[in-house]
Amino acid sequence: MIEIPFHVRYDELDARAHIPAATFLKYFQQAAAQDSAQLGFGWEDLIQDRLAWILTHMQARALQADIPLQDVTVKTWHVFSDRLLSRRQFVVYGHNKTPLFEGSSWWAIMDVQKRRLTRTPQRLLDGHETLPPDLEPEENFKAPLPAPAPAFVREILTREEDLDLNGHINNTHYAAWAIQSVPLQAREGKKLDRLLISFKNECRADEKMTVGVYPCEPGAFWLTLTRQSDGKEAARVYTRWA
Repeated sequence: MIEIPFHVRYDELDARAHIPAATFLKYFQQAAAQDSAQLGFGWEDLIQDRLAWILTHMQARALQADIPLQDVTVKTWHVFSDRLLSRRQFVVYGHNKTPLFEGSSWWAIMDVQKRRLTRTPQRLLDGHETLPPDLEPEENFKAPLPAPAPAFVREILTREEDLDLNGHINNTHYAAWAIQSVPLQAREGKKLDRLLISFKNECRADEKMTVGVYPCEPGAFWLTLTRQSDGKEAARVYTRWA
């Protein structure tokens, strides 16, 4: 477990001076990396064996709407591992330890040369093979889309600066692109009550992507992020606003 304070920069705010979800996800990613390092499974440790962590799916939610500028602290901890996946929890606190954002994430280990998943090292499995009973249940990431075609689409061009240490688009960008594709009137002044993201295929720089937007129940949307080059989904996102 680790707790890390972050001083939110002005360039990490949205146009209304609020802290967006993507900023919290970046902080969580940094805290997760530092916690993994102190456990002996950081990027520097794994890359020696040509391995790296990749995020497979995540569920999160804001605990209030329109979170204003303030210093925050991220608390994260590794709770469970099986042969393929490891689960990590996180909570972001603001002033007076007020919870602002929280979630669960699932990670796998990738062979960076073969570009495919590999089994979780035994030393990480030891002592982490039992799922704690009080964890929030995992959401349904495989729910079908609510319509055969999106209500509307938008295009994204990926950039070199969007890449991470694994040489593919960093997960936080998918969240930002999906959220900004939700109509402003559906999310303005509302809380991001639920965010689900599943990552399906890698994307590199200078790729054109199509974001398909599928309204479902009131205040909720499914979104697909698809590579135009081959029609494969890079990520699928669900957002619900309340």
